[in-house]
Amino acid sequence: MRLLPQEKFTLRTPEPLSKIIERLEAKIEAPKTFRWRVSRNHPPYAGTISEDGFKIYRIIHYRNSFLPIIRGEFQSFLNETQVHITMSLHPFILAFLIFWFSTFFSVLIPIVLHEILSENGLVFPETLFLGLPIFVLFTFWCAFWYEANYSRNELTQIITEKPSKINSSRNKNSTILWSVIIATIFIVNLLFFTGRGEFLSFPLQTQQSLVSKFCSENQTQSPYCDFSEAYTLEGYPSESAIAISSDGKILVSGGEDKAIKIWDLQTGKLKKIRPSDSGVINTLALSFDGKTVVSGSGDRMIRIWDMTSDQPPKMLKGHSANIGEVQITSDGKTIISQDYKEIKVWDLETGTLQKTLPNSLSRQFKIGLLVIEDNASYFNPIKLSSSGITLVKKGNNILVWDVIKNQHIPLERKWFDNEHIYSAQISFDGKKIVMTSYQQPKNYLKIWDSQTGKLQIKQQFRTAYIRDGLASHIQSGLYDLTLTRDRIIGSTKDNKLKIWNLETAELEATLNTEKMRDLVVSADGKVLAGIIGNSYNHDTQIKVLKR
Repeated sequence: MRLLPQEKFTLRTPEPLSKIIERLEAKIEAPKTFRWRVSRNHPPYAGTISEDGFKIYRIIHYRNSFLPIIRGEFQSFLNETQVHITMSLHPFILAFLIFWFSTFFSVLIPIVLHEILSENGLVFPETLFLGLPIFVLFTFWCAFWYEANYSRNELTQIITEKPSKINSSRNKNSTILWSVIIATIFIVNLLFFTGRGEFLSFPLQTQQSLVSKFCSENQTQSPYCDFSEAYTLEGYPSESAIAISSDGKILVSGGEDKAIKIWDLQTGKLKKIRPSDSGVINTLALSFDGKTVVSGSGDRMIRIWDMTSDQPPKMLKGHSANIGEVQITSDGKTIISQDYKEIKVWDLETGTLQKTLPNSLSRQFKIGLLVIEDNASYFNPIKLSSSGITLVKKGNNILVWDVIKNQHIPLERKWFDNEHIYSAQISFDGKKIVMTSYQQPKNYLKIWDSQTGKLQIKQQFRTAYIRDGLASHIQSGLYDLTLTRDRIIGSTKDNKLKIWNLETAELEATLNTEKMRDLVVSADGKVLAGIIGNSYNHDTQIKVLKR
């Protein structure tokens, strides 16, 4: 069997060659550069014919890339004339196929080899795309066979003058062709949407209960399956930052109205509002005893709020850009803050700036009007923690940086290179780094040892298939991530909450809920909160779950 579509056959007739040429000439016209499509007054074929043979193509009035080029050779004998006919795809289509296959395999083969040599092996997406070239060839074969079969019947009738049921054959072939194509498309879609197993999950409609089918069928049910919605804190639709106390009794929120709100999570009631002079609140941190709140604002100021009094906050100045995150260390003595290019360490009691990381300015080189920054000096904070352990990107490396001791080690680069990092968190004791990342077509949950920089666990997790109206698309990754002392909690983009064991990365629970961001959780994991709604439209609420 030939790889590319081609049809060969021989017609025999007792008529002399001159008679055969005469019949064909009546059905063939000279090729035209431009043809008036409305006119139907023309022979069925166009091309050239001689005593040696012919090269023709069928004249049609619709688009068809699979229309065969027909070549014929004449061979005369005493009692008969033989016409050897070959039908093949147009050279342009052949060139397109060669280009498509060479491009496809030049991209796919390195990916497949990488997966085979890695610890993951092949998974369904790779095996599905390995079958794509076969599907493409099959489609070309069907379409070409349909057109070639019609031309074969028509030429047989012209050359041999034997009756041929062209129309009925064409209808029959058309029915078979479309049946095969529809069946193939159905099978491919069936395999794609049901065969991916753990790689796809289909969103369910929001239910009153948070418990999903995963929890109800799990034999060793996780205590985190007992989460239920406690409160939805409303009335402040522009909230963009929240923090929760370690005992889960107090929640603090802030946003574009520049005010701090203190909520009682035992009743769901607003206890107090502390207005600020200026600065949209970007981030909040609450001390372990719940008596101090630190906020970072869009005016580049850090504010320290005493929750036991109504005194104005103490303001710390020093950042040169909007503050993205603040943390209070677990001993309650130090504030750690970051903007997009530096980390600062402050004494909480006195407000004194203790250190700034990095402690050297980035190097720049000027060539005329062009300014080139040394990539090795690029410093971008990723995540802070109350333990003093931070995660930063410096150059092409990700470093675990102890800002108190000013010591750092790199993570093993081979485990995150060429991956897009969704989110990262640092455990309460600072010993583990939890990171979610994406490398097409997979999503990963990784747990690192912060003291050695070595990867401990690499776990692949599901990708969500989202249907939005008439459009369907793949939605990858986690929306947000938070940690308790022994669990990882992630909010996914398909309206799920997933809970993994921090030691083993085993998935313990999957809960149905609204899409939540800026997740915060109490140390014991009994109270979880997050922001829901659209912050761009100032239509946000704070959802609180308890177990």
